[in-house]
Amino acid sequence: MKPGLIFFLLSGLGLAALPFFAERGVLVLGVEVLVLLALAQAWNLLAGYGGLLSLGHHALFGIGGYALYAVSRDLGLNPYLAIPLAGAATAGLALVLAPILFRLRDVYFAVGMWVAAEILRIVVSRTDWLGGASGLPLAGARAINREWMGSYTYWAALALAIGLIVLVGWLMAGPFGLRLRALRDDEIAARSIGISPMRIRLTVFLISAAGAGMAGAVNFLSVLFITPTAAFDMTWMVVTIFVCIIGGIGRLAGPIIGVVLYFTLRETLAFSPGATLMALGLAAIAVMLFAPGGLMGLIDRMTARFKKEIPQ
Repeated sequence: MKPGLIFFLLSGLGLAALPFFAERGVLVLGVEVLVLLALAQAWNLLAGYGGLLSLGHHALFGIGGYALYAVSRDLGLNPYLAIPLAGAATAGLALVLAPILFRLRDVYFAVGMWVAAEILRIVVSRTDWLGGASGLPLAGARAINREWMGSYTYWAALALAIGLIVLVGWLMAGPFGLRLRALRDDEIAARSIGISPMRIRLTVFLISAAGAGMAGAVNFLSVLFITPTAAFDMTWMVVTIFVCIIGGIGRLAGPIIGVVLYFTLRETLAFSPGATLMALGLAAIAVMLFAPGGLMGLIDRMTARFKKEIPQ
């Protein structure tokens, strides 16, 4: 077994045991970290590997939250069991949007995603079934054991983050990953060898949407109340993009490194409002100037140089 895989498994087991000895505040922070990691992995799959830059994933994130609340209220499901259904509902919405958005390319696709996000925000805020501008409480919260709620939510966030990392790694290691990267790098050449752009892009778009939707579901499960302002907050999109760029876009470990750096800066600079985003922006500029491949690219170059210097 490879050392990297062993480290990943041991880290997962250690994180899974955290609720048994950590305080509630640590678990709340852990949920935040894991939700952002899941959202970043979902976005990185579409933008980093698929070449489809999205500025509207915060809307998919919010729709997942609303889907969880609506499903658990109307069907009487336990909110934790409704998380996969929230992902499926978000993927269903993405399936409806895809024929329109896939007519756009490059920056136009990015803008189209942002416009779609704004339209969804307006529609949700004016829909009484979803609580309108006032928002919704989590009706299914009554069925949750309050003593274990923090632990259950943390485990759900951990399962989602690890699941997305494994799924993305598995997809990129196989034939699908080769086709997706070929399509991203040169669509004409990819078409010439029989790759179907629509099928590949639709698949990765739906997987990415489902991942973002489940991340939103877990996030708003932890707060017990959802409003359009919180659900469609553009800050999620800004932080996700910075995290992936700093860590290394199109790299499996990129979002992990970026998320660790973001929360390190946020907790260190908590004394000054706005300092975190300022520091993150400066870090992003520095990475783009001196390490265009992100911190993962820099680590790879340093590792390769170190191996060359070691005598064989």
